[in-house]
Amino acid sequence: MNVSVTSKEEIIRQCQLMVQTEGLGSISIRSVAKKCKISVGAVYNYFPSKSALLSAVIGSIWLDIFHMQEDSFSFSDFIACLSWLFESIQEGGKKYPDFFSSHISVLASDEKEIGKKMMEEYFSHIKESLLNVILADKKIKESAFNKVLTPELFVEYIFQLFMYATMNDAKNSQGILELARKYLY
Repeated sequence: MNVSVTSKEEIIRQCQLMVQTEGLGSISIRSVAKKCKISVGAVYNYFPSKSALLSAVIGSIWLDIFHMQEDSFSFSDFIACLSWLFESIQEGGKKYPDFFSSHISVLASDEKEIGKKMMEEYFSHIKESLLNVILADKKIKESAFNKVLTPELFVEYIFQLFMYATMNDAKNSQGILELARKYLY
């Protein structure tokens, strides 16, 4: 066994590769140590528990799927942005099969709250970015929003539909895009 120390980033990168080929359920401290050719103790130096490792891996996959850097949401058109999100999810599903259906279930019951909280952070970032795009979209008709249906509420509704389509049937994406297009423009 190669006991040379690797980086935290390299461990996560190897875990991403494992998720792509073997699924998220393949991640354990031992399997990661073996894959990285390091000792189990070396993995524990970077991740104090399996839940910490899984949380980091799940977070890194969400980041990879949505390319969450500052320039990811440089859209001036809401429909283009929403289309990009659907495409990202579709590509992410190909790259990480079974990730969407398994990322919460692999965490132990007491760790699910950590996983949900982490997911909520990513989703909040996406919703905030969608809101920024909708507020900047000059093509949206003036009558689209009022005191009852605010841009924030519209984004929340669209995001819920987006999540439904993501977890159930990607073919729903075209209907959601058409719904948003017809309402906004």
